Amino acid sequence: MTKTKQATRKRRANGANGRRRANNTGTLEKRGNKWLARWYVYDAQGKRIRKSEIIDAANIADARDALRKRTEGNALISREKEIRRNLDELDGVAAGLREWRNGLPALSLKDGFTAYRQCATRSDSGERTMEGYESQYNAFVSWMAEHRPECIELRQVTAADANAYSIHLAERWTGNTHNKHITFLKCLWRTLAEADDGKAEDESMPEKRRANIAINPFDRIRLKNHIAHSRRELTIEELYKICDAAEGEMRLMIAVGIYTGLRMGDCATITWGNIDLVKRLITIAPRKTKRRTHAKPVVVPIHPSLWNMLAETPPGKRSGYLIPETAEMYLRDSSRITYRFNKLLAGCGIKYATENETTGRIQTDVGFHSLRHTFVSLSANAGTPLAVVQAIVGHTNQAMTRHYFHEQQNALVSAVAALPDITHADADGNADGVKSESGGLKRLRGLLDKLDLAALQDVARYAKKRIEDLQG
Repeated sequence: MTKTKQATRKRRANGANGRRRANNTGTLEKRGNKWLARWYVYDAQGKRIRKSEIIDAANIADARDALRKRTEGNALISREKEIRRNLDELDGVAAGLREWRNGLPALSLKDGFTAYRQCATRSDSGERTMEGYESQYNAFVSWMAEHRPECIELRQVTAADANAYSIHLAERWTGNTHNKHITFLKCLWRTLAEADDGKAEDESMPEKRRANIAINPFDRIRLKNHIAHSRRELTIEELYKICDAAEGEMRLMIAVGIYTGLRMGDCATITWGNIDLVKRLITIAPRKTKRRTHAKPVVVPIHPSLWNMLAETPPGKRSGYLIPETAEMYLRDSSRITYRFNKLLAGCGIKYATENETTGRIQTDVGFHSLRHTFVSLSANAGTPLAVVQAIVGHTNQAMTRHYFHEQQNALVSAVAALPDITHADADGNADGVKSESGGLKRLRGLLDKLDLAALQDVARYAKKRIEDLQG
């Protein structure tokens, strides 16, 4: 800094008429014992106007405070303009960033479900439910490959595509199936769009790419009206036929379904831990409801005929799944159990599906779930109160289930015991104990049903010895 500049600064700092800046709000110039203030303001139209005023202040600090009060609005306006300039600049940067991201490879259709499965914000679903979701998604991807092969990325799916796919589903499936597909696809798009924050552009893991979804194409697709088609119950004669034709594990599984009213998944995966032969009770948490926080198990008394079938298994083998091969098959692919049961129905001359006269679609009339309806129907025919049946099959709330089991345990046992024995039929299709048994054999069966396992084993040893004596 030159000597001249230093002298000027010193003079202005100490001189009577030196100008002082007041924090960019204007200027101050000393005039004797007062200060001349000059500043700019903006009128209502934003026009800049110069103003000046003599300020009576003892020192520069007081003069600056006085000037600052006169220019507060001006400072706010200047600050607003600065912020607006920054916002405009930020918008430009954001637009450039969007353009840059749009130029990068985005999440592809084929990787969409993998990304959904790995998304931490998706709804918590069981593995079997996820398998169903994957099947629904793959059906959509296959349809897109056929009708819109140029659509590679998830973000390229349009509302027109979603509408066309909705029509495709409605023409081929029931309203229920259509609604399930559309509801899941809408959920997948929404989940992946919300999960874009923090996504990495990882070329080695394409499912980790950003979805970059601007709109959810399925948002405006309306669900279809749906009238549920229920499966009918099986008649006594039909039950005799399938029980007589069934073999191995399928026969035991059918017996469990008939005498407990449990769903197919519960019958297939029931374990010996669920079965108490001494107390003659089955206690199981239904697979359909056990994921719920407050779901409680249902308790079903064991019918005498079912108890006899279960007691045939030696005590040393009563561990793990009751029907292990069937359980493994169900957990791997439940449709194979359905196929086997339908094949059994067809072999017994029972038509399990018909064509809907209105839609032309094939609809199931009889399936394994029919055994559940049959249990309820047989119980009602036996005069069992509806509340008792509800407590057994788990259709009611858990408080009522516990009430009926603790307060009316005899009613539950009687309700199950009242069901007919349909696991044994003679050549004429009659159930043993209904027409073909003599009075003495009926009484003997009644006595045996009341014995525990140890007593039955003693009876079996005695019967074997008696047979050997008669044959000798």
